[in-house]
Amino acid sequence: MDKWVSKLKKNKIALVIYARFPSEMGYGNHIIQVANGFLKNNFDVSIYYPKTYNSKTITQNPETYYEVTNNINFKEIKNFDVTSFSIYELLPSVLKMFIYSISTLFWSFRLKRYLQNEEYVWSTNPNVLNVLKKCFDNVIYEKHGAARFIQKYSINQLKKANNTTLIGVTRKSVEELYNKIKEPLYLPNGVDGDFFFPNSEQNEEITIGYIGLLETYGIDKGILSSVEEIIKVNEELKTKTLIVGGPKNKLDEIQKVVNTNEQSSYFDIKNFIPHNEVPNVIRQMQIGIVPYPNESHMKFYASPLKIFEFAACGVPVLLSDIDSHLELKSLNLGIYYFKNNDFDDFRQKLIELIKDSDLRNSLRKKSLDNINNLFWDKRIKKIVDSVRSSTG
Repeated sequence: MDKWVSKLKKNKIALVIYARFPSEMGYGNHIIQVANGFLKNNFDVSIYYPKTYNSKTITQNPETYYEVTNNINFKEIKNFDVTSFSIYELLPSVLKMFIYSISTLFWSFRLKRYLQNEEYVWSTNPNVLNVLKKCFDNVIYEKHGAARFIQKYSINQLKKANNTTLIGVTRKSVEELYNKIKEPLYLPNGVDGDFFFPNSEQNEEITIGYIGLLETYGIDKGILSSVEEIIKVNEELKTKTLIVGGPKNKLDEIQKVVNTNEQSSYFDIKNFIPHNEVPNVIRQMQIGIVPYPNESHMKFYASPLKIFEFAACGVPVLLSDIDSHLELKSLNLGIYYFKNNDFDDFRQKLIELIKDSDLRNSLRKKSLDNINNLFWDKRIKKIVDSVRSSTG
């Protein structure tokens, strides 16, 4: 009887975010989608985040900025934002990481006073969870990147905690989370199936597209090199290319190359757009590109949301064959690979996709047949089921 009651009652979960919410659009929208996934699994959801003052801080409240219309509770907690000081950017990267981690710990101790008796907590920040782990019955940690210094210590502490569920979005993350107490879950990122869905009719005109950041941690994501190859393709096959993202200096660099080759009429290059416009932009495309380089963060830890968003909209995706992309083969999505950093191969694979409508249609069908397994509510259910099975 008690088990049935626990299934029917609404649990409360705290999503705890440090510094990257609500100041970064991509990560912020990811958090909202995770929150919606928990809502659909019968949770009351609160998002705790620090007050920030740096140049990336948004001026609107999160409900307005992310156009939230449901019952997510947003709780801003006071914070000493070390990133707001101009001297911070001048510091060596190792010192910046250390100071940032210390500020995370101070804020996490402050946060304890504001919790509302939630039974569950979720975060991608191990330092926060290590401080808070005794405040909750169930701790859920998702590893989305490399861990260094204090973060490594925090992860080792979370591995020892009986109330912690560990999740890796890539095989490398799972490997680094492995422990004898409890096997970590392997769960790539997901997609909001209510928000991203295909057009009922396909446009015969070919539009190639990319949407998102053009660099991560200063590392170029390969879009400029892709554009240079698309310019060559257009000498034989006239296509359109739509690129939406930033930062602006990268967009300007791409626009300069396009203008030099007098192909500006074939390219539409835009800065960031509101999130509610993203699905319509993707639905304009017939081929999506994610040409990430074989750089350590992207190779080992990237599970890009855009891949799943392309797939949910029925858009075939041309991916570089870095490890984190290759492992997505098991998801049976409409993915086509080229050799990473080999843009001659990129061009050849792109030509194949442009010329072969049967290939594009088969990849589209493959995505649409399998994407529902990756909807956020189903992904969250797997997490919740794992937590509950381990706690009896």
